[in-house]
Amino acid sequence: MHESTSIVAGDGGVKLAVRVFAEPARGAPGLLLHHGLASSAHIWDLMLPRLTRHFRVVAFDARGHGQSAKPSRGYGFDHVVADALAVIRATRLRRPVVAGHSWGAMVTLELAARHPGALGAAVLVDGGVGSLGTSMDWKTAKQRLAPPHLAGMRVEEFLGMLRTFLTESLDVTPDIERAALSVMRVGRDGKIRPRLARANHFRILRAIWEHDPVGLYPLLEVPTLAILARSGIYDEDDEARASARREAVATVRRAARGRPVTISSMEGIHDLPLQHPEALADRIRRFAAGAVR
Repeated sequence: MHESTSIVAGDGGVKLAVRVFAEPARGAPGLLLHHGLASSAHIWDLMLPRLTRHFRVVAFDARGHGQSAKPSRGYGFDHVVADALAVIRATRLRRPVVAGHSWGAMVTLELAARHPGALGAAVLVDGGVGSLGTSMDWKTAKQRLAPPHLAGMRVEEFLGMLRTFLTESLDVTPDIERAALSVMRVGRDGKIRPRLARANHFRILRAIWEHDPVGLYPLLEVPTLAILARSGIYDEDDEARASARREAVATVRRAARGRPVTISSMEGIHDLPLQHPEALADRIRRFAAGAVR
């Protein structure tokens, strides 16, 4: 699995860190991967051995994240969609499948709706369904979805917290630890600091809160697959939130009527790329085989 890295100029010249994996065969379809909020391109790492057998894979750190530049502006969907288009052009992907997770799924949905000629198909992994702004006001969203205060925590404590949080969902292997640490700077003193600045986190969160995914589904022309975690972002034990999620899916189904959209589910937590990497990779491969000509 040969990987090369480069810097691509995104919207406004922002420097984006890009990973390109060699195509398995001449003419293999392209696949662009977009991670979620406060994540990095490394969330896809466990899926790469399977994906790179079938696709020419490109993954990148979104602005503000990972190894990419961290401007203090430009986090609205128009800018991050322009970033994705710049990566597609720079890496010479020809109408690739674009797969996004969480916030990345929202970016992918915007890209598919606004620029259908740029991609061959879209995959939304547990995102792009439901509007945050209709379920809570901005003050509540900012309080509930604020990032935890991790700066200054020792790396061993951070990894211990990660194991405790995920222990019932998946085995926290060294590969998962590396993916988690890719969103942190680790100082010489062994203390961590998130790569995504808190202010930029809130800038993206505000854009998500204002986002209206339902209005985009009637615009879709390219084959689109939504894969929702059955446990979802919310605690399914909370019946009110579970009911709201079911209603959001029903609303999307109505909005997408007559469009090339398939809505499916997978048992698991929000971070499906970590919990079920092989099954998710296979789902993407099967969908792409029927969608991309």
